[in-house]
Amino acid sequence: MNEKLLNRIEEILVLSANKNELIEYGRLSREIGGLISPIKLNEPLGEISLRCIKKNFPPLSVIVVNQQTQRPGEGFFTWVASQMGYKNLPQSEWEDFFIKQKEAVFSWDWNEYIENKASNSGSKAVNIFSIEDLNNRLLDKSYVIGEETRYYILTIKKFLETTSIGPYQYHMILLENHQKISEGTLEDENSKQLLTPSKKKGLELLFKHNPMVHIHDISMVHYKQDRQKNSPWAKEPASSLRSLYNELENTRLRNIVDHDVEIEKQQDATNYKDGEVKQYYGNRYERKAKNRLKAIEIHGTICAVCGFKFEEVYGELGRDFIEIHHVRPLSTLNEAVEVDPAKDLVTVCPNCHRMLHRNRNKVLSVEELKKIIQFDS
Repeated sequence: MNEKLLNRIEEILVLSANKNELIEYGRLSREIGGLISPIKLNEPLGEISLRCIKKNFPPLSVIVVNQQTQRPGEGFFTWVASQMGYKNLPQSEWEDFFIKQKEAVFSWDWNEYIENKASNSGSKAVNIFSIEDLNNRLLDKSYVIGEETRYYILTIKKFLETTSIGPYQYHMILLENHQKISEGTLEDENSKQLLTPSKKKGLELLFKHNPMVHIHDISMVHYKQDRQKNSPWAKEPASSLRSLYNELENTRLRNIVDHDVEIEKQQDATNYKDGEVKQYYGNRYERKAKNRLKAIEIHGTICAVCGFKFEEVYGELGRDFIEIHHVRPLSTLNEAVEVDPAKDLVTVCPNCHRMLHRNRNKVLSVEELKKIIQFDS
């Protein structure tokens, strides 16, 4: 059995015991990130109870119960009971045995158990992350700091600074109008340095949900249970949030631009000799990537001609896929000109893009192609 996982389960059980609370198998499984399914918790729970018994502590596993019966599984009354000297405990005595052991666990000073465990292992005492405290703070919306926004990216540090045993976890929660719409988890066996990756992961969840989200609609707030302040929440400064936003936004849009540049090169290459094409690409295409990014920011990823949106048809595969069309074809320009992304560039699907350029002698306008589509339909 994984010792780190056993320690984590012990932390959860001690927290529940100190609050005189039973914990259901399903909830315990969720608390450890689903690493062990509810029906397979008997092995680690048996090991934890055996360690308790050997040190003359009451068996912690008594407080882990079935959702319907609110009682431990059969193994507690057979195997665990036998380890305590109650061999072949009659089923008629199970209820009294349960009540007695539960009361013993609830009344026990578990700090002694933690200190005993720490002294034997030579490590610091076990530290307990409270899911209940986090859930209460989510309910009371204490993460709202300053002006309220539509979206909240919450990063949750699921370990304490003094925790010396991994794996270490950060959990990300995405809220829209205070309703959870997505979440994710980052984990590392050895490193606690997960805050920056969790920030980026949180933004990725948001971009996946709403690719065109505006920076002013976002707040990012970090939860640290042992923060040395009145509140465990701390809001990400606007300047650093904008930097993170711009970094991910530029990466996302540049993937679209890279594809579009290749498409446009293929379309216009026939108008130039090899040497001219190389110079043309260097001076016109790569240098104008920022205009393309701006065009996507302005026009979105919907085809300006037919209204097609790839994500609606292809799902995740089609997200952010679009091409950029120059209202004035670059092949007709003899010198560098200033391009206005709002007026000179439009977003189009590949089919419409090909049709706009189908006649090499006359590139159609968006409105002209729209009329053709309307007439033919």
